[in-house]
Amino acid sequence: MDLEIENQKLDQAPAEEVIRWTVDRFGQDTAISSSFGAESACLLHLATRVKPDIKVVFVDTGFLFPETHAFKEDLKKRRGR
Repeated sequence: MDLEIENQKLDQAPAEEVIRWTVDRFGQDTAISSSFGAESACLLHLATRVKPDIKVVFVDTGFLFPETHAFKEDLKKRRGR
């Protein structure tokens, strides 16, 4: 895969197209990371539209606000996880 060519193709692509490109190439190994901040909900929404069972990686640094954990749990429930 020539990443320079792929980057040029995806440079102006909508986010969902970039996510679809990733899922098409990496299949079940596709994962996203999330901090479960406000912006994370948007990325999770887009990613799950492309791949509803996408793996989500979350690193708990031990310094997160209780609201972050509550938000994470709420989104997990909404996704049926």
